[in-house]
Parts: sequence; structure tokens; C-alpha cells
Amino acid sequence: MKKSILSAVILTALTSGSAFAAHTFTNDAGDSLTLDGRFDVRYQDKGGDHNGEWNSGSSRFGLKGQMGFDNGWTGFGHAEWGYNSGANGDNIYDRLLYAGVEHDKYGKIAAGTKQWSTFYDVAWFTDMGRVFGSRGSGYYNLSDWGIASGTGRAENSITYRNSINDSWKYGFTYQTTREDVAVSTRFNQTNSDTVTLKNGIGASTLYTVMDGLTIGLAYHQNEFDDVDSTVQNIKDGDTQRIGLLGVNYTNDGLFVGFTYSQGSNWETTSQSEFYDHRGAEFFTYYHFENGLRPTFNVNYLTDTDDNANGYDRQLIIPGLEYHFKKNKFLVWTEYQFDNGNDKSVGNHYENSDDQFAAGIRYYF
Repeated sequence: MKKSILSAVILTALTSGSAFAAHTFTNDAGDSLTLDGRFDVRYQDKGGDHNGEWNSGSSRFGLKGQMGFDNGWTGFGHAEWGYNSGANGDNIYDRLLYAGVEHDKYGKIAAGTKQWSTFYDVAWFTDMGRVFGSRGSGYYNLSDWGIASGTGRAENSITYRNSINDSWKYGFTYQTTREDVAVSTRFNQTNSDTVTLKNGIGASTLYTVMDGLTIGLAYHQNEFDDVDSTVQNIKDGDTQRIGLLGVNYTNDGLFVGFTYSQGSNWETTSQSEFYDHRGAEFFTYYHFENGLRPTFNVNYLTDTDDNANGYDRQLIIPGLEYHFKKNKFLVWTEYQFDNGNDKSVGNHYENSDDQFAAGIRYYF
């Protein structure tokens, strides 16, 4: 009977035009299903000869389930899909899929094809831009932006999270083998250069110093195998590593985030040249009571071993938002000043054009 009630609730949620206003549906046993996501309509001009394009930005929708067990245990699952349209793509794709159990004392363990890694528990401090940024501290590396490498939505992963007390949290990530990982599509290639990543291991810890101030440390590594002959500066058996320091501070309408990373064989140029790096990101905003939110974002990344052939990233990104309802319905705009050398021209890198973007975002 209880399963039937929950099934009916799910069916109603998926077919009713007003279902999204309720968000969470609960049966008699306390089992719950939550629908969430966002609609994102975006215009982006990439500069130069680009004519501008409209697309669905980072639109997505998801389902979260939760079920209570005996002895204080809770089971959970989460699936999320992204939606591409127009010049940004043409299909629905999977963003997250994982499930697990948690306990107030024994912590939270989850396994999935894609889930936010424990590295990202610190990296999110500066991953706050609407379209630009997140290019200085290494968590969105390779062609899939940190999915295979394990610092973003970690692929083929198991995570464990717990806390020592209210102020001190920690977590671990393990990834099984990921084959045919895209590195980059050099010059006018149709197919990307690829590697295999094995034995992905990561950890992070966060400490709340006082109300509003948190510091964090994170680490992740992978072992290379099946390296394409066209991939430069690494070979089978080499290891890639990255460490991250993060600080964030919040006080009423103020948010300030900073991350700094160093890595070995972690970053790669658009020509499949792996290199050691150091990089940093800074992100801040102030949310005024009238709904205005100016933002400011700086990204910097450079090599430390001269293997990047002059490639570097230097981005300055001011932005302005207006929230009709705070963090629920907003319009936004960002402008990216690109002062780095991240565009491949022949056998070297040059400065890319500045870019502009604006959009409307509705969270449900």
C-alpha cells in the first residue's frame, strides 16, 4: 500500500503542471522524492567574428530520493540531467547518478557513475560564476571538465564523508578505471587524443574557524595508462597529482572565496601537452537588499616546468545580477577580459578575444 501511495505521488509530480511548486513529496512511511533543477536561457558573444548565440546554458533537472531504515540509517539516491539546445548542443545528457547510505555517527558513503567529489567540497568556493571562470585552480581539467580526473563530478567513484565535530569535516574519494579519457582535439582533428586513468584517490578536509569563515584542503591523483602517442610529456605509469587550498567567508550579503592549487601532470594545453602548474581563483559578491548583486572573479594559471609552450590563463570577470527573488529567479550578465595566452595559433599560443554573456535563470 505504501509503495502504491508513493508511486501515485511520483506520477502526479511528473504529470501535474503545478507539481514543481511543491518540490518534495512524502509518503506515509516518510520516504521522500524531491524534484529540483533550473531553467537557464543564455546569450553569449565569444568576440572576434563570432555572431553571438542563444542556448540553454546550464539548464538541468533532477530527482532526489530518501528512505529511512532501522538504527538511524538513511538510504538516498540522486539523478540529474542537463539539457542542451541551440548552438550549445541538441540533447539531454546525464550529470549525476549515485546512491548510498548515511548515519549521523558513521558518516555518508555513496557510489555512482558521476557524483561531486570530495575535492569539490573545497573547490566550489570559487566555482560561482554563471558562465565564465573556474579556470585557475585546476578542478575542471581535461576535455570533460574534471569528470574523468575526479575533481569535479567524479566518474566511476565511491565517496565517504564524515565529521569529527561541528567544525571539522573530512572525506575520501576512490575511482575505478576510466578508459578513453579525452585530453584534447588538436588542430583540426575529428577525434580527441586519449588516455586511461587508473586508481583515482582523493581526500579533503574542511574546518570552520568561526561563524562565516571556513578553510579547506583537498588532494587527488590518478595513474596514466594507454597514453596515445600524440599526447606529450607523459607516459604509461606516470601519475598526475593536484593539491588545493581554499578559504571562504560569508557575512550577511558578502561572500568571498579564494582557492590556490599546485599540480603535477594535471593540466594540459589544447595541443595535448601535459604540464605542472600553479593557479589561483578569487570570487566575491555582495547581495544588496534591493536584489542587486555585483560580482567579481579573477582566474590565473601558469606552468611551472616550461612544458606548456607559453600557454597560460589570465581572466578578469566582472558581473552584475538582479534577483527578483534571492537565488530563485534572476537576470545576470558577465564580461570576461582575457589577458592570457590560451588560443592555439600554429605552434604557439596567443591571447583569446574577450567575451560577453547574459541570461535569465529560474531555480525550481
